[in-house]
Amino acid sequence: MAGSPFWQNLFRPDHKQKKHVRDLWLATPIFSGVSANQCQQLVNDMAIRRYENTEAVFKLGDVGIGTGLIISGSVRICMGEKVLAQLEEGDFFGEVALVIEAPRTATAIAAGDTQIVFFLRPQLESLLSRSPRQGAKIMQNLAKVMANRLGSTNTLLEQSHVAD
Repeated sequence: MAGSPFWQNLFRPDHKQKKHVRDLWLATPIFSGVSANQCQQLVNDMAIRRYENTEAVFKLGDVGIGTGLIISGSVRICMGEKVLAQLEEGDFFGEVALVIEAPRTATAIAAGDTQIVFFLRPQLESLLSRSPRQGAKIMQNLAKVMANRLGSTNTLLEQSHVAD
């Protein structure tokens, strides 16, 4: 009877979903070089949230506390009415909030029914205390991701400036 789906904790993701989330994180550059075991330990403490179509994940100016990874569905990153990016399963966003507490620079809106798992700054800080080498690896990876995205943004701004 205890193994019956009726008696399962409705708020705890099942084992297969946690493994899927772990595999999605491991496929991102943030977790490059991080062990599957260490990633799984982090995933076990991550919160999964469901969003309905057009629901805001966060808004421009909100103070961020972590990064989101799309498990299913999609997210539009917008500045006003302009869509800057359309993100799908396996894409992550908001990674700057893992490093600094600062206002969000865009709005993220669910495009359809969407599930997102969040990796929060307190989880990263805890990892840095517990396992400095693994935490430092994630921080190094975050620096590379942010540098690449900054470079891409600069290129877009230069192209936009030349077009004007």
